[in-house]
Amino acid sequence: MKKNKFFSLIRLRIAVRNCRRFLIFRMKGLLLTGLFVVVPFFIALWMAWWIYDWLTVWAIGLATHLDMPGLNGENSSFWLQQGIRLLSLILILVTLIVIGQLAKMTLGRRMISLTQKLLLHLPIVNFIYSTCKQIGDAVRSSSGGMFHQVVLFEYPMPGSYALGFLTNENNESFEVTEKLGKPVVSIFMPTTPNPTSGFLLMIPRERCIFLNMSVSEAMRLIVSVGTVLPGQVQVKKEE
Repeated sequence: MKKNKFFSLIRLRIAVRNCRRFLIFRMKGLLLTGLFVVVPFFIALWMAWWIYDWLTVWAIGLATHLDMPGLNGENSSFWLQQGIRLLSLILILVTLIVIGQLAKMTLGRRMISLTQKLLLHLPIVNFIYSTCKQIGDAVRSSSGGMFHQVVLFEYPMPGSYALGFLTNENNESFEVTEKLGKPVVSIFMPTTPNPTSGFLLMIPRERCIFLNMSVSEAMRLIVSVGTVLPGQVQVKKEE
């Protein structure tokens, strides 16, 4: 009788331990699932708020400098501040729309051309402006942006492959092409999970495998560290 009670107690302890392990495992799974759902949402919300604050903080400073009623340091009205921010954001959007419309008119194009010539003759400013303008022209180009195509290539060692974006198919007059004696392409290889940084690589064209996956699909693959796979990847071999 005592022996049966002893074995029953052991079985009960084993059952409790297994149940506890199952509950812990289940809770960990639910916790990770919740994190993967909530974290991207809060990151997107934080980035949107940061951009909104960066674009509109000048309006609060201006209103405070003008001694606007309701803006008295710690006693400032939160809703008044947000109203000023929203008005400044609307003002920025309207200004951009007006500039865009002027850029399509003859007079506006002449004014922009004169402004560009002035900026290009200023030391230091000319380098910054020309670089930003080239990037802007590439982003809004009819070819779909500065990233023309997704490319697969061996990196950092043979047998190991990395994803990159074709940014330019350098012509024969390019100095690197002349020195190497073979056509090379410019590839931007982003880091993961932060694709805003990366490396510029000059790779011989024959070493590249051109993929049919879209730039957005490749970006999702990089940001998700390979967990979000696109549809079937079709390889377009270079002839």
